[in-house]
Amino acid sequence: MHRLRVYPKRLFWRVYWAALAVSLILDGVWLYSHAVHYHFKFQYFPEFFALFGFIGCMLLILIAKGMGLFIVKEEDYYEKRSKQGNRVK
Repeated sequence: MHRLRVYPKRLFWRVYWAALAVSLILDGVWLYSHAVHYHFKFQYFPEFFALFGFIGCMLLILIAKGMGLFIVKEEDYYEKRSKQGNRVK
């Protein structure tokens, strides 16, 4: 296998944490260096939008996993139905 096709786990996590740190620092700099006018008081909380995005993403993942419990069928679901004589329409 080519060396670039190997998943560089350690490099990935270092880049991830560096990007997260830079993002949080820039968010704080932006909040305190610009005259922003938000509609609600809680929006002035430092890193509010980063937390809002993170929590929203986690909620979407949990909802999708919950939906998977109801939507996913067994691998041979249609084969079992055809063996029983039921026609799939």
